[in-house]
Formats: sequence, structure tokens, C-alpha cells
Amino acid sequence: MLKKYADIEDVVIVNTCCVTKEAETKSLKKFRYALKTYPKNTIIATGCACRLNPEKYAYAHRVIDNVERNAFIKDILPTPEKARYFLKIQDGCSGCCTYCIVSKVREKVESKAINDIKKEIHWACSLGYKEIVLVGANIGLYGSERGIRLKDLLMTLRDIPDLPRIRLSSIEPQFIDSDLVGCLRDIPFCRHFHIPIQSADDNILSRMKRNYNNAFLNKIVNIIYRNFDDVAIGGDVIIGFPAEGEKEYSSTYRFVESNPITHLHVFPYSPRPGTEAFTLGDPVPKAEKKKRLWALKNLIGRKNYTFRRALQDKIFTIITEKNHSEISGFSDNYIRIIVAGEQHENRIVDVKITDVTEEKTFGEVVHTH
Repeated sequence: MLKKYADIEDVVIVNTCCVTKEAETKSLKKFRYALKTYPKNTIIATGCACRLNPEKYAYAHRVIDNVERNAFIKDILPTPEKARYFLKIQDGCSGCCTYCIVSKVREKVESKAINDIKKEIHWACSLGYKEIVLVGANIGLYGSERGIRLKDLLMTLRDIPDLPRIRLSSIEPQFIDSDLVGCLRDIPFCRHFHIPIQSADDNILSRMKRNYNNAFLNKIVNIIYRNFDDVAIGGDVIIGFPAEGEKEYSSTYRFVESNPITHLHVFPYSPRPGTEAFTLGDPVPKAEKKKRLWALKNLIGRKNYTFRRALQDKIFTIITEKNHSEISGFSDNYIRIIVAGEQHENRIVDVKITDVTEEKTFGEVVHTH
């Protein structure tokens, strides 16, 4: 893209998102802000929201489709300003979830070649990154259009000398099995799973077209828990999907309560035009959604506190970064540990957890690598 528009000095690029209604609204606000704030500049809009509602971005000097954008940047290796390197291994989702708009705007699955991924890992290492996060629209679909699977990529990574620790961003439940877990055990894997379960009630899961049930969710959580000590298991839950009564909600609540879930993102359902579920309306009252949402948030708050308390006096490796005015870093099992004293950023240090509050975790450096 930079080469394509090398003759333009003042360009503002607005990268839009529509994964949630809130993201779509924020994207449009950013676009309007750019138009108002930079009236003499060239405004380029790209991303999923542009494809979903192109008429709302008609005042852009240019709207660049995702496919065109990817062609522009495919040979450009990023230099992210974070302690972790986010490596996009695939794009697109062929799912048919009734509440989701993503497959309507990013339906084509495209996976990065394994050799290109290895090349980018070497690039990230040359820049000093000590953790690589594998990301994508649906990373469980990696390689599906190439006749390979995510585990094939992971098996190849084993052969990379001095491979930094690897974290999965988010992986759908149906792609988790003993084979995948076995591959993860063979690499320096961060003991952290983020699983979009969305619901744990069989009726709601069926109406969402999620293609698994409560028993399957219990099975994969058990597989993970048996294979990794001190593992963090988190996920996403949608509250108030049409037909979710007290019985259906209780199934999800009991699942979270009875399993070693350590963190959770909880979203109230909102109908999205263009999705299959939009025709079902929004029958669950907002007040009821709010009550259920906060009950789950309070539950996961207690469970996360208990999880962190059990790790006090244990030693974890973190990659230091500045977070507000504090130096902290994430352990491999997704605990942000705040360290005291003079510490430099982007260093690998071993930290002993010394104190845990309901909101924060504190530690002291016991070794610097």
C-alpha cells in the first residue's frame, strides 16, 4: 500500500471492523472523525465494515476491499510496537453461526504458507521478540484450503531452533482435540486457551448453529486441564440470545462454575442485520441480559481471583512492558504480573508472585535472562 500511494504525502487510513455492532459503530465514528479533522488529507477506508455497508463510507477518497488490501501488504513484514509479535496465519471464516456477520464479509479462507510463517518467525526473532501470538479470523481453519491443518503447522514449528514461546489467540472448540494438545505440548506453548464457547446450553448452541454441545465442551476442557499444569482457560459467552430462558442461561452458568474457567468475555446479544438470527428478534429484555451478564462477570471474577491466589509463591517467566505507569508482563498462562523496582522494557525475567488482590497480581524479579 505504501508503494501504491508513495506519491501521496498526507494519507489517513481508517481500518474498520464489524465483528460486533459496537465495533461497527466505533469504526464509523473514527471515519467521520478523520473526515472532519483532516479535510485536506486523502482519506482511505478499508476493512470489513466498508464491505458490509459501503454506502456509509462513500465520502472516502478510496475504499480498499480486504482482498485488495491483503494483496498490497502481503510482502510487508510488520514491526509492531508491543512486547509480543502478532503473526497472522490465516484470514476468513466459512462458519454459519446464525448471530455472526464475519462469514458474510470474510468468507474466503486464505492461509499463509508454512514457509512464509517460518520466515516471519525468524523476522520477529531478529527484531528481539520473545513471544509470538498466532492470530487469524478463525485459526482452527488454518490450511483447510491447502489440505493441511493447524497441527501440521505446529509440528513444523518444532524444528525451528530457539523458537520463542507461542501463544494461540483464540480457537474454536471444534478444533481442540488430543492431537492438537499433543502438538502444543511439543513446542514452547503458552498455557493459555481462549475458546469462544458462546453458550453451554444444547438448545441455544443448536439455534446458534455451533455444531457442538455441552458434553463436548466439558470433554475438551478436561483434555486441556489434564495436559497442562496451571493452565488458563478463558472464552467468550453471548448472553440473551433469542430463546435463552432461565433454564438455558443456568446451563451456561453451571458450566462456567463447575469447570476450571479462569477468564471470560461476556457480551449481551444484539441482533445484526444480515445474519440468520436477525429474524428471531431480540425477545430477552435488556434488564434481564444485564442481570445475567453481571452474575457471570462476578462469578468469573471470583474464579480468576482463586486461580491467581493458588499461584502465589510460584515463579513465572514474563516479558516486561510498560502498562500505564507500571512495569508488568504476562506470564505464559495469561496473568499480568506487576513488578516493583527499576525494570527495563522487553526483557525476559523470572518473577515470583508475592501478592494477589482481587484486581491485580504482584511479583518480584528473581532472575533476568
